[in-house]
Amino acid sequence: MIDSDNFQEEKKASEQELIETYHKHFDKNVALKLLVKLRKSTRNKPKLIAGTTGAIVTALGSLISALDNPTTPNHMKALIIGAIGYIIFPLDLIPDITPLVGYTDDLASVAGIVAGVAAYTNFSLEELDKYIDSLENK
Repeated sequence: MIDSDNFQEEKKASEQELIETYHKHFDKNVALKLLVKLRKSTRNKPKLIAGTTGAIVTALGSLISALDNPTTPNHMKALIIGAIGYIIFPLDLIPDITPLVGYTDDLASVAGIVAGVAAYTNFSLEELDKYIDSLENK
């Protein structure tokens, strides 16, 4: 017979180890720099022109926000780190440098994770814009 309390504790410990392993290879600053760069390039453009790049700003911001939330479950944090890694890695199914469609595969790949972490994020474009403005005013 399996002791469910012991099993749950072991599961939590292994999830925490997984998160720590991912964090060793994950640089949130790279994700933040990309987020700021993409927002700067899209924030003064109509939504139609901003297109997928504008949508990836919201997705990436939501993922970073959920990753920083201490109430986000560890298994979700592992998925978030993987999703952010896929977004920031420029060489994937459709290279991110490809005009207009470079982030299409990224957005499609992370859409489910973004929807799954919606309860753990408080990301807003307005707050991001304030942050960017504060960087520019320094």
